[in-house]
Amino acid sequence: MRTVPNKCRFKLRKYVLSPIVALILGGMVSGCAFTNISVTLPTQPTSGYSGGDDRLITVMKFIDQREIKDRIGMQKNGYGMDTANAIADQSVDAWLSARLADELKAVGFQVVGDGGQPKAIKLQGYLLKLFAEPVQQWTTVDVETDLDVRIKLSRPEELEAERRYFIKGVEQGLMSLTDAFNGSVNKATDALMKRLVPDIINLLTKYPEK
Repeated sequence: MRTVPNKCRFKLRKYVLSPIVALILGGMVSGCAFTNISVTLPTQPTSGYSGGDDRLITVMKFIDQREIKDRIGMQKNGYGMDTANAIADQSVDAWLSARLADELKAVGFQVVGDGGQPKAIKLQGYLLKLFAEPVQQWTTVDVETDLDVRIKLSRPEELEAERRYFIKGVEQGLMSLTDAFNGSVNKATDALMKRLVPDIINLLTKYPEK
C-alpha cells in the first residue's frame, strides 16, 4: 500500500478546515448583524508634527455634504445584506472641526473664533463621505472606512487654496466588530490628519504672510 505524502494530507486538511472557519465567522457576523453599533469618534490629536509658529487660524464648522447623513456605516449579515446601522456618538461635522482645531493647536497654531482676528487664516472643510462597513475575507472580517473631505484654506487678500483627501481605514474584526468599527474610523481619521496638517504647514511656509 502506498503512503500518502504528508504534503498531500496537509492540503486535504486545509480545504476541510477553511470552510469550517468561514462558517464560524459567518455565524459571528450574522449573530450581531441586526444590532445597531455606536461608534465613538476619536478626538485625541495624533499627527505629532510641529511648525504652526503661532499663526492665527480659524477652523470653520465642516459643511456636511454626505449623501447618507443618518448613519456612518452599516452592519451586514453573512450574506452581505445591509441589516443594521453604525451610528456616530456625536455630530460628525462638529466633531471633525473640533478634531482638526485640536490638531492645529497641538502643532503650534493659535486657533481663534470666526471674526475674532480679521487677518486670521480661514479653513473651511466639507465632509463628502464617512462610511464604514464589514468586508468578509477568507478567514477574517475586516471593517473598512471611507473618509472623503475637501479643504479650502484662505488668507485675506493674499492666498486661496483647495484640496481633496480620500482616506481608507481598515481594521480586522475577528472577535469584536464593535472594536473593529471604532478602530477603522480611528485609522481613517488619524491618516487624514497626518496628511492634512503637514500640507497646511507646508503651504503657509511656502507662501508666508506679507
